[in-house]
Amino acid sequence: MDQKNLEIRKRPKTYLIQEEGMVKEARGKKALVITDRKEQCAQCMAKGFCQMLGGGKEMLSEALNPVGAKADDIVLIGIPSGTVTKASMVVYMIPAIGLVGGAALGNYFGKLYSLNLDLFTLVGILAGIGISIIFVRLLSNVLSKRPSFQLEIIKIINPDEP
Repeated sequence: MDQKNLEIRKRPKTYLIQEEGMVKEARGKKALVITDRKEQCAQCMAKGFCQMLGGGKEMLSEALNPVGAKADDIVLIGIPSGTVTKASMVVYMIPAIGLVGGAALGNYFGKLYSLNLDLFTLVGILAGIGISIIFVRLLSNVLSKRPSFQLEIIKIINPDEP
């Protein structure tokens, strides 16, 4: 293996978002961590939407536990940098492609069969978005099992430290 590849592999992970939380339960290589929703969601555009759905003040998340945190430990959790970009691509681009693709197919079939173009374009849009949302849901279930798409406990924080 050449030197450049070794240097890339040795780089420490960087985390885009970091939050403090308390471990509720340790489960082998994973842990359930309670975080304050207000801090975690302060800059999110959809924060009001989550609270409409019954979200409380605290949020319970499952995180990888490479540091061996135990119940009641205060920890720092993080989302690896590339994860947010990849997840955004899945969540936003696939439905956009479904919308445009559905509109194009609806328009094509409307012209092919000499039917109402507006109606068939609308039907194509709705079908494209529906199919793409189902695909995003299935893909999200698959990707959420990969370690690179999961929260990770970065370190155990001693409450006595400043």
